[in-house]
Amino acid sequence: MPYESLSHMRVRLRIKGRAEAYTACSVSAGGGRSLLVQVPRGEEGLPWVTPGTQVEVLRKDGLRTAVGTVRARSLRPVPSFAVELEEPLLQDVLYSPKEGRAVLVTGGKGGSGKTFVALGTSLLLAQQGWRVALLDADLGTADVAVNLGLAREPHLGHVLDRKVKPQAAVQAGVRPNLSVLPGAMGAKWGDPSVWKLGRLVSIVQDLRPHYDFVVLDSRAGVGSDVTALWQGVDAVIFVTVDEPAGMADTLNLLDVFATTGQLRRGALVVNRVHSYRDASERLVAFAQEVRAKTGKELPLWGVLQEDPRVHQLAAQGKQLIEAFPLAPTSVALRQVAARVQA
Repeated sequence: MPYESLSHMRVRLRIKGRAEAYTACSVSAGGGRSLLVQVPRGEEGLPWVTPGTQVEVLRKDGLRTAVGTVRARSLRPVPSFAVELEEPLLQDVLYSPKEGRAVLVTGGKGGSGKTFVALGTSLLLAQQGWRVALLDADLGTADVAVNLGLAREPHLGHVLDRKVKPQAAVQAGVRPNLSVLPGAMGAKWGDPSVWKLGRLVSIVQDLRPHYDFVVLDSRAGVGSDVTALWQGVDAVIFVTVDEPAGMADTLNLLDVFATTGQLRRGALVVNRVHSYRDASERLVAFAQEVRAKTGKELPLWGVLQEDPRVHQLAAQGKQLIEAFPLAPTSVALRQVAARVQA
């Protein structure tokens, strides 16, 4: 049975070997064996612990629920660290039953890195024990199978044509807990008919009962297939790049999305940032533009630093999160995955 984590639950976190209990910890329960802990500010602030430090997680009443080890830490977007637990948290403490959740990753501009975000998020969710299906819905220019070194057929196009059933096209065991449904490549799939769009949404619904998370990598821009998928998912991640053209395209995409009245399900990830300091002012200005154009606040789920190893590893069928799990970009991706779970 899939479980939904409760966002930012307040718990007591104690550093093993110390007498003090630090109570001001806000955590996002990642399911399986993962926690993202936001370091509190103020008088009760938790010390800046280093990787390898053991910690205990307690409820407010002092009951210990888990023991874990700090694996990674980050200063941005907020000071936080990732804790790997020795055993999963008690389900009756942090979780409630729910159907598998669908998350769409899209963007206003090609080359923004949405496939990188979709792949990284899926891998991290799978590493934490969740059953994940990654569906490449970038019709016509799909490349998830290429990035993972998988067979390209059967693919989503065969499912849309009803030649195979969704589960028959899914490649299981790509990684532990991770399955992939490759996308359709070629001009034939560039402009799907209305009935195929309806079929695309139904495929997502068919997969949800079998997985904890269904992650969809869509094409960039405002296409009929993208807008159709908006209606059938629980959350939409908009990936943009730290440059004027990319942010302008994303702003236009958000404006269209806002007209559906569902912007509350959207979140922003900024990719390929060269300097956090230089990007901060642009991100503040962009947030103001989004607010002025849509009338809504768009939460920022992650800021990913440019890393030249991403493309080098992709050519070998590898992912940064696997080869360099403590790289700044990998740590930032962990924060995105934690927010997806919350």
